[in-house]
Amino acid sequence: LNRILGTLMKSYDVIVIGAGHNGLIAASKLAASGRKVLLLEAAETYGGMARSEVLFEDFQAPELASNAIGISKDVVQDLGLNKYELLFNENGLQTVGLSLENENVIFGSSFGETIEGISDKEFKRWKELRKKFFNQCNVFQRLASQIPLGRNHSTFGGKADLILTAAKLRLQGREQFQEFLRMITMCIADLMEEELETPSLKGLISFDSTLGIKLGPRSPTSYIGLLYKLAQMKSSYKEKSLSIDGGVASFIDALFKSAEKNGVEFVFNGKVSSLIVSDSVATGVKLESGVEYSAKTIVSSISPVNTFLDLVGPKNLETDLLRRIQALRYSGNASKLNIILEEFPKFHISQSTDLNYRYVYAPSLESVESNFNSLKYNEPPSDPNFEIYFNKISSNSSFNGAVMASICIQNTSYSVKGDWKNSKEALINKVISTIQKWAPEFKKAILFKRLLLPHETEKKYFTAGGHWHHSELQIDSLYSLRPTFDVSDYSTPIDGLFICGAGTHPGGNLFGLSGLNVAKKILRERIR
Repeated sequence: LNRILGTLMKSYDVIVIGAGHNGLIAASKLAASGRKVLLLEAAETYGGMARSEVLFEDFQAPELASNAIGISKDVVQDLGLNKYELLFNENGLQTVGLSLENENVIFGSSFGETIEGISDKEFKRWKELRKKFFNQCNVFQRLASQIPLGRNHSTFGGKADLILTAAKLRLQGREQFQEFLRMITMCIADLMEEELETPSLKGLISFDSTLGIKLGPRSPTSYIGLLYKLAQMKSSYKEKSLSIDGGVASFIDALFKSAEKNGVEFVFNGKVSSLIVSDSVATGVKLESGVEYSAKTIVSSISPVNTFLDLVGPKNLETDLLRRIQALRYSGNASKLNIILEEFPKFHISQSTDLNYRYVYAPSLESVESNFNSLKYNEPPSDPNFEIYFNKISSNSSFNGAVMASICIQNTSYSVKGDWKNSKEALINKVISTIQKWAPEFKKAILFKRLLLPHETEKKYFTAGGHWHHSELQIDSLYSLRPTFDVSDYSTPIDGLFICGAGTHPGGNLFGLSGLNVAKKILRERIR
């Protein structure tokens, strides 16, 4: 009898694997419908790759995620997150593009609505180019909230949405339609060189277009990286690059509170070792501890590579799907350097800035391309490009007045010739030396520093390849091709198993739409 009761207690309507932001969103939405939902997380706490950690003494912050930007307004509104004191900074985020020749630019919020540091003539050309970018990103924006067409689950509504999206683009006029077709496969470098002249401005836009993907500014289709970024911004809260007061932790805390309020049950330190699959039907999960839970519906928000190769297992997959999953490009190329400083280091540049700005070192288009060339040959960048966000340390910390420099370094290979052990400290020192050129007091204010490379991210966050997006975000892995056409609509050949997260449409960052989309699909298609 006790054994039977124990089994009954472990049965749920839905099991969600992974308490990252997409897992939290899916679990909260499904639990709000009255379903009994269990969320399993391998780590000690919620947040996934955006979770907070104790980094130094009593200071706690997210180790990987830098800033809460690009959060979907649909997620905020659908889950009612504003009631959890989720406050947006209405001024938006401005970026300083650092230049070695003191030609720094201040790139205004809403992706360069204003720019300081360039001529009126160049700004006029920029406004026309920016308008073209935003017109073309509407296609990506509209598709972001749609469930992609899949091999076996193409609904009439899905097809109609896709046709309507294409029709709206065509209705903008033949000239604009032809321009879209011309530009969609172009490299961002050609577009910059056609219209712009300031090296630091071209470097900044090239950096943003290729951040987190294995393309250089001269790589064909690198323009798509920019359209993807702008589509996220337009789909985000109030259609601006608004940051959240309290940063990433505030957003993740709001999602956790929403899930708790809707009745989601949590198990932490509950790493799933395998799915329980019989005759291509998923009926439950087994933890590394040996504990099993059953459910009719299972949602995996972790990497598709980990989901299919580790949890489902090759023996339960068709040969073609297995081959396509194994072929995904999931080796990460971005690293995270966190530095805690006694105080905000003043930047000695001509413009007046403070810790509320984002700082980017990508002084030219050529610099970004050179960094990418190093990546191609598995070499550390000789002059690394990076972005910096400064976050205040809570006043209840013993480090009153201290700040954290959250630095994302681009084009750092998963593995390098020789060994990262011999190159890691050199990379840290190069970044610090570069920052010193504009902030001479930076180095002596350092209390703590730690660099997390892609292979270390893989190990710590249980993410294949340590890729922040779970796999490459390129033209051959978007919409119905993400992660593969077989499983692009969040459903899988394993009945009862669904996938979401950064490796599915519409991709990574803190967008959150894959978690919301999969929940809507399940609510529409499956009974409890």
